[in-house]
Order: sequence, then C-alpha cells, then structure tokens
Amino acid sequence: MDIRHVVVLMLENRSFDCMLGRLYPDRADFDGLTGNETNPLHLPGEPAQKFRVWSDPSLTATSLCIPDPDPGELFVDINTQIRGLTEDGNPSSSPPDMSGFVDNYLRQPPTNPLPDPFSVMHYFTPEQVPVISQLAKAFAVSDRWHASAPCQTWPNRFFVHTGTAGGYVNNSPTHFPYLMRTVFERLEEVGKDWKVYFHDVPQSAALANLWRDVAGHFREFELDFARDAAAGTLPAYSFIEPRYFTDPLLDKLPNDEHPPHNVAYGEQLIATVYNAVRGGPGWKQTLLVITYD
Repeated sequence: MDIRHVVVLMLENRSFDCMLGRLYPDRADFDGLTGNETNPLHLPGEPAQKFRVWSDPSLTATSLCIPDPDPGELFVDINTQIRGLTEDGNPSSSPPDMSGFVDNYLRQPPTNPLPDPFSVMHYFTPEQVPVISQLAKAFAVSDRWHASAPCQTWPNRFFVHTGTAGGYVNNSPTHFPYLMRTVFERLEEVGKDWKVYFHDVPQSAALANLWRDVAGHFREFELDFARDAAAGTLPAYSFIEPRYFTDPLLDKLPNDEHPPHNVAYGEQLIATVYNAVRGGPGWKQTLLVITYD
C-alpha cells in the first residue's frame, strides 16, 4: 500500500461504547454493546441498584451533550470506573470489569442539579452520530481500542506524540518543560515533514522540543488544512487538534466532543476533515485516523 500522508484527528474523552457501541448490534464478531450492560450504584445501608445502558431517542441539544456534568477524569476516578467498588463501597482491587462508572459519577463533587446516574450510561446510536458511524462502516473500526493510560487528557495526548507521559497521570500540576522525545523529531530525522493543525490552543505545543519552529509547523486548521489538502501539499504527518474552548468573540463552540460539549460539532469537524482529504489529489495515498484521547 502506497501511503504517503498520515492524518490523525484526535478528539476528546469519549469511549468506544458511547460513540460506536451499537454500530453492529447483531454481529457476534463485533465487541460492542448488547444493550443489556449494567453498572451498580452502592449507597450506604441500601442494596445495590443497577443502571442499564440506554440511548435518548430525541436528538436535541441536551441529549447531544450527555453526560452532563462531565465524569471524573483523574487517575483515581478512572481506576474506580474500570475496577468498580466492593459491596461495602470501598475501591476494588479485582481485575477490571468496567463496573464503577455510576458509583464514581455519583461520588464527584456535588453539582446543581445533582448528576443523574443514568447519564454516564448513555450511548449514541449510528443514526445520531452518522458521520463517524458511516466512516466506520465504509472503512474500518477498532472495537478493541484502549487509551494508553487510565488517566486524563494531557498524559494520553503525550502518549500519542511521544510514547510516554513522562510518568505523569493527571493534567495538573503541570511539569514544564516537557522534554520527552517526540514522533515529530523522528520524522525530521528521516526527512519527513509534519504539521499540527489547531483551532484555538494546540495542546501539543506543551512539548518543549517543538518550540524551536512553532511558526513553521503549527497552522490554524480553519485557514490552512482544507487549502493544503486541496493543493496536495499536506505533509507526511498531519495532527489535528479540535477546538477545546468556547470562543464568545467569534461565536464558536467547542468541537472536541468532550462531555458535556455537543457531539454534533465534532461530527461536523470529522466531516470537514474527511471531505478535505477525500477531495484532494493525495487521497489515494492518505491514511486518515480518527481517535480519542
């Protein structure tokens, strides 16, 4: 296969089951959701309650933002989510069985209104996220994809750029300068070019080894990506960062799909990337990878 360009779009904080778990509901060779999966909720002095996976049939701005509030992201939270709690409500040391999402969700700092235990068990149907679903069906999807580490955004994004998080499991406190050796440097060593196309804040710029030529390698997605794809000038490696924050001045909302951001904006971003690459002269020599941190 003659691949000359690799394009990676990394979105945020969504699981395979949430986005694509019901892509092939009737196939035994697809490790998705049956619709019968449950998670328990342990409350003091009460028998455990079970909450089943579900999907909101209404396609509204509210349902497209589930779960709201955001589930816990710290190393300790995610370890609880994947290992669960014992019957007496203590952290489990058993092998991971993915049984702690509801328990951990209800143990987050209180919000107003209080979090709904069903919220963290919600998934989208292919009809609700048609762009990523159609691409998965038309090309390929990994039903055994796992994050590099059970922790937050920064460590997992460092893994994709460097193969390590430098020993750090949470976003904060920060540990500047981050000096891990990157894939970008390795590309340069073999004479291959690269660019990071970003929307608002390029998280990859936290890597100090990339600071020496920021202007040469970091480009605004909305200005340059589609143009470069159309001109056939995409580099050997393109990494795309979504918009992480609301921009009230430009009236733009996040398109990173990070809960509780509206996943429809992420769908639009995926479509924009795909259409730009598909419409360019380099399409037949391009590998497009869509993933989450």
